[in-house]
Amino acid sequence: MTIDSPVSAYGRAAARLFDQLGKVYEDTYGQLPEQLTAIHWLLDRLPPQAKVLDIGSGTGRPTAQLLADAGHRVTGCDVSHTMVTLARTGVPQARFAWVDVRDLPEAPGTWDAITAFFPLLQMSRAEIVDTLGRIGRWLVPGGLFVMSTVPFDAEHAELTWMGHTSRASSFAAEVYPRLVRDAGLSILRQHESVFHPDYPGMGAEQHLFIFATKPGDPSRAAPAAVPSHHRGPLEPNARHWAAMEARFDRQDVPLIVDSLSVNTRVLALGGRTVAVARDLADRLGTADAGPDGLQEEEDGRMLGALGVTLLPGAADRLPPVDRSFDAVVAAWTLQRTDEPDFAVAEMARVVDPGHPEAKVVLVQDAPDNEIIGLWNGVRAPLTGAPADPQGQLLLRAAHVLSAHGFDDIAVTRLPIDVVFPEAGPEARARAAARALTALWNVGHPQPVQLHHALLSALRGHFCAGTDRITNDAVMLLARPRR
Repeated sequence: MTIDSPVSAYGRAAARLFDQLGKVYEDTYGQLPEQLTAIHWLLDRLPPQAKVLDIGSGTGRPTAQLLADAGHRVTGCDVSHTMVTLARTGVPQARFAWVDVRDLPEAPGTWDAITAFFPLLQMSRAEIVDTLGRIGRWLVPGGLFVMSTVPFDAEHAELTWMGHTSRASSFAAEVYPRLVRDAGLSILRQHESVFHPDYPGMGAEQHLFIFATKPGDPSRAAPAAVPSHHRGPLEPNARHWAAMEARFDRQDVPLIVDSLSVNTRVLALGGRTVAVARDLADRLGTADAGPDGLQEEEDGRMLGALGVTLLPGAADRLPPVDRSFDAVVAAWTLQRTDEPDFAVAEMARVVDPGHPEAKVVLVQDAPDNEIIGLWNGVRAPLTGAPADPQGQLLLRAAHVLSAHGFDDIAVTRLPIDVVFPEAGPEARARAAARALTALWNVGHPQPVQLHHALLSALRGHFCAGTDRITNDAVMLLARPRR
């Protein structure tokens, strides 16, 4: 079967509408700010020459064009013959198929990323659910999905839009996250926005954007698994770390805690796990924590007041409590151990593998985030320090957990940005250089040189118009295979 075939009957109403609109749609919606932000978010995370499916590709601009211009292999599909013709002419570096996504054959594990900017509105509710499920199957493990829609609680609602009468279906905004999760995807972030189309007679539109990933093989979440050996423990500068953390725009802790929502006896270990243990105790009423990584005595007192029991030992020398927990969570812990493989084995030892919700949850920095890039590209060469080991730590952990029976492994990316709201690129670059120099200056004999080297790199970064540096993490969740 060729996918370049005429659309089926149930796509013809949408086809007629968009055949009439043609380039007018691009003129009205082609520079939608939140959609452009979503595309650039995707561009920052795709592997080279990624295979991307753009559902409801329209004229090919901006989505297919921006992705194809970056070297990715893009296929767009649309029910409108007019739209496909415009796309093939305007974006020749991508491929476009005149086909309804509901007619596409099953293709499990085919796409590195899938985008769907507003096409779900042209379906029934049952078809929306079915299409999201197919998207979940079509993505490779670790693949990314970005969607947008207009949330409202109705099916086949008649409305006037861009001067035409049409029918549209949707769900309330709070329903879509569940539908995306039911499709086997993990939500990385979501937000709503208001758009004012520049078209006669049209009012403000409420838009919902969801960014998600398909949990999968850790090698996809850690493409830069270097160095090949552990560099040894790295102690954080507690005071300056707190100043950096205050700048975080983070969505990681709720996702970590959600992964443990059905567990009842959780051990939280070290690193930056204080916030995780605190939120777990708030949700579960109790939790246990290892003191490894508690940077201040008041951290321990605060956790104790919340019902968290502090256990003796550290991540690589846990007390003799075999199979005492139904879950262990260790956030940013492995790089602080002398023997990370042994630490992971210890975590597997204290979890009861027979418990129906048994799991080990590990969180480390994503090896391709921009903070890691600055360490490896600026700090490490200047000082002779080893490269950052985050990806290598996760891959080793996956092998150790598999050897201990925790071989059902899923990986989820956790979005974290470090925000510099200072006015203008130069002020942001200087603030970021000061913050990173202070954070990384432990034992550094050349703080002035480090500051200047970081400032040079950061000026180019902030001149691109951003006010943040990505510091995404990766969550590895391992269960015994049932």
